[in-house]
Formats: sequence, structure tokens, C-alpha cells
Amino acid sequence: MDSEKMKYVIGANIASYRKRSGLTQAGLAERLNYSDKAVSKWERGESIPDVLTLALLAEQFEITVNDLLVDFNQLP
Repeated sequence: MDSEKMKYVIGANIASYRKRSGLTQAGLAERLNYSDKAVSKWERGESIPDVLTLALLAEQFEITVNDLLVDFNQLP
């Protein structure tokens, strides 16, 4: 998977888990001590969180870091 596709997948997964958790971008950002603009950029695939932030996101959503990296559209 190329880097642009990976950014898109991670962003889509963050958005999906955030919405399932009933959080707004601002609400998630506050819990992570980030700006809502950073969360928005992640979700649009313009940037990706660092490894420590991915771990915090996984903890927040009660999932594994791998769940944030998997392209669920490509699973059989």
C-alpha cells in the first residue's frame, strides 16, 4: 500500500471510530490534547498521527493500533 493510500485508510478509520464513539472532532481533539484542525487533517488524509498518538487513539476507541491501519474495504 502506498503512503497516500495509507493516509486515507488511517483517516477513514479514525473518522469511523470517532463517529461510533459519538465524538465530534473537537471532542476527540480535547481528549488527546490536540487541535480539532489536527484531527480534521488526519481524517482527510492530509497528515497522519505519530505512533504514540495512534496508540492513544486505539486506547480511546478500545481497539488495537492495527485496527486503525487495516483497509477494511480490502478484506474478503
